Order: sequence, then C-alpha cells, then structure tokens
Amino acid sequence: MIKQDKENLKNKKFTDSLLISCLVTCESVISKKAYLEKKWSGYHVVSNQTAGDMYRYERLEWMKYREELRSLLLPAYPMKTIIQMTKACKDKATQKEVKEVISLIDKNDYELV
Repeated sequence: MIKQDKENLKNKKFTDSLLISCLVTCESVISKKAYLEKKWSGYHVVSNQTAGDMYRYERLEWMKYREELRSLLLPAYPMKTIIQMTKACKDKATQKEVKEVISLIDKNDYELV
C-alpha cells in the first residue's frame, strides 16, 4: 500500500487505490486458503470435521470482505473493470489493514474520496 493510502486510512478516507490494494490482498488470501482447504480436506480431525474445514471458514470470511470492498467500487466501475484493476495492481495491503478497512465499513465510519 502506498504512503498516501496509509495516510488516508488513518483519516478514514477511502480512495479507489486503497480499496483496490485491499482487494489484491483478499484475492491472494482467498487463493491460499482454497489451496490449503483442498490439501487438508482428506485428513479427519474429528469424526465429521476435516483439517481443511478451518481454511474453508477463513476463505469464506475473506470472500465476504472482498464483496464488501467491491460494493464500494461498483457505483463508479463495472465489475469487469474492478477485476481488471485488481489483477493489474502491484501494491498490496496487509491483512491487518484490510481488516481495519472492513471494520470501518461495518461501523459506517468512512468517507469515499
């Protein structure tokens, strides 16, 4: 995440680049959790639970985050453009920053710039 985006996050102001860098992080976490879920799905921890179930819950949580972030961009951009911008972006937010953004969205305590 670039310095200006970090400053905007502190001031509770969301820019397109901040939201896109959060989406990049979401995509990588979702991909990693899906891989781990599949890898560990055959190992049973408890009678009806597998070791991959934990990764599924985390993956679904991050998919929810992705939808919340996309919903803020949808009024300005079509979904296809959002996906293209996410794939083209090189800056990545940390998972902590993404969770901070999601927390502000849930509290409705932010300003779109």
